[in-house]
Amino acid sequence: MGIGLTGNISARKTPRQARAIATRAAIVEAAARIISEGGLGAFNTNAVSACAGVSVGSLYQYFPNKDAIMAALIARQQQFLTDQIEASLETTAHLEFEAAMRHLVRLAMHLHREDALLATAIDHEEARLPVQAIVLVALERSGALVSALLAKLRPDLSAEVVARAARTLPNLVRAVVDAWANLDPPQIDVAEEEAVKAVIGYLG
Repeated sequence: MGIGLTGNISARKTPRQARAIATRAAIVEAAARIISEGGLGAFNTNAVSACAGVSVGSLYQYFPNKDAIMAALIARQQQFLTDQIEASLETTAHLEFEAAMRHLVRLAMHLHREDALLATAIDHEEARLPVQAIVLVALERSGALVSALLAKLRPDLSAEVVARAARTLPNLVRAVVDAWANLDPPQIDVAEEEAVKAVIGYLG
């Protein structure tokens, strides 16, 4: 998973044996579980090795430090998110425009709020670590998926508008949802309605 990484956050080796692949996956999964339950403050290599059921020495055979584990976790999460978008598009492609946009807004809200601590931690670490290449690959893939959907649902839009919208809309939805969902108490229904209106308004 060293592709696109700089500094000392590349994995030490790419496992090829089934057991090694499983061990690496267990380490990354353990990191996700620890952050989900205790946030970034609970995340360290000792905690991860204990949770994964491997020795610290074994962990270091795969990752030189916790930043490298985080980079692998970011890559895994980006892959998961784009997979979810791709699966969702099979449903939205058969809906009317507004219904499709509502479906995608609900998916975005669910993915972000399903594990809020992990999502927030990953947002923070993406900004701190040199993982731009990982994020860019995911953005390009998700952007292509959204572009294909918009082109089908809104054939009146030019290719340039569709391309810009595919990059702008996810950030627009996130900003609107955060403005309402982060209130105390959260106003989830309002967040959804405002995000849908924002998307439809943006696209005219």
